[in-house]
Amino acid sequence: MKKLKALLLAVILLGTAVTHQSCIGSFQLTRNLYSWNMDIDGRWGSELVFLAMIIIPVYTVTLLADGVVLNAIEFWTGNNPLAMNAVEKQTRIVKKDGDSYRLTAEKNTIHVQKLSGDNTGETGEFLWNEQGQNWIFQTNDQRFVLQQ
Repeated sequence: MKKLKALLLAVILLGTAVTHQSCIGSFQLTRNLYSWNMDIDGRWGSELVFLAMIIIPVYTVTLLADGVVLNAIEFWTGNNPLAMNAVEKQTRIVKKDGDSYRLTAEKNTIHVQKLSGDNTGETGEFLWNEQGQNWIFQTNDQRFVLQQ
């Protein structure tokens, strides 16, 4: 009788394992934070920043955001917004106050084009500045650094 129960339990567990595949995402936000921490000069500086992020719970928050929010987005859409390859593009039409904009996202760049309303046809782009760890918005004749 014990062998039958053990066999039945094994079959149930195996059936559950086969039919319920997990979805472990890329955890790109946490990887980006870890990569940034590793780029800090000197092992003592890197260690101090790491300890500060453990005490302040920055790593905990990024893991939670990755696990709950970004992993769900990645599961349902098939891609993580923070893990774009250099050749990937995503385009969305956004409406704000009656005006329409086309946003085309590539790795480290978001192109913006105004589709309706005043100044239709104007374009600009947000560029990720890796060294400054900030975004830069530029148009044909202006450039703005967006501070964190």
